[in-house]
Amino acid sequence: MNKTKILVGFIALLCVLFVVSEFKDINWLSDVARGFIVPTIAVLFVINYGLNRCSFTIFLILFSLAELISISQLIPFLSNNMPYAVFYYLCNGLYGIAYSFLVYRIIKSLNIKLVLKGFFVHLMVLLLLNGYLLYVLFNIMSPYLVNFGEKFIELFYTVAILLVLSTSLINFLYKDTKKSLYLFLGSLSIVFSEVIQIAYLYISKKDLLDIFYTSLLVIAFYLFYKQVALSEEDSSILSGNEVFK
Repeated sequence: MNKTKILVGFIALLCVLFVVSEFKDINWLSDVARGFIVPTIAVLFVINYGLNRCSFTIFLILFSLAELISISQLIPFLSNNMPYAVFYYLCNGLYGIAYSFLVYRIIKSLNIKLVLKGFFVHLMVLLLLNGYLLYVLFNIMSPYLVNFGEKFIELFYTVAILLVLSTSLINFLYKDTKKSLYLFLGSLSIVFSEVIQIAYLYISKKDLLDIFYTSLLVIAFYLFYKQVALSEEDSSILSGNEVFK
């Protein structure tokens, strides 16, 4: 319990430090503070739940690794001896794989036949909506992407994020539990945070956008963490499958 309180306090301290650094324009400190938030949540998760819930643990580890690699660019030795492209592809690739693994685990817990039968219209609407969002977001980013590799990694990354939202929504409709609701709300926060990050990176580098992005990211991982702690509520009208763990 003491370790939990210390880590929760440290996460709160990192959030405060990030916000203060943003307003003070101490960019390196705000990057470091933000970069350690998710890894600290991962440590908190492992301390409280161990490694037995491997699917969520792997998601956290991959995301945390990407965050740590991202802030490692601030180390002069690495930034001077390693091309930026290495950091770019490695980080975004890890983010995309982490989200893809989350999507896989959600889908694995569903009865695909029942989902197709019960939510066919929902799936078609989501497919069209995701296609439109992908088109809009990619049009915003494409002028800044200089080669095929960057376009591919951004496309993979964006598709993975949209799939997390879509599959978590279907998961909630399919199971109708508090656990699946938290997972959906966390996914929704992730998507909103990513959209805000795109606006920050490609439209306007305003501190407030960066703060909103980080706040939504913290909320998302809090909700993901919270849903793991909940026990199964077998209230789905279609299936008694376990929700994502």
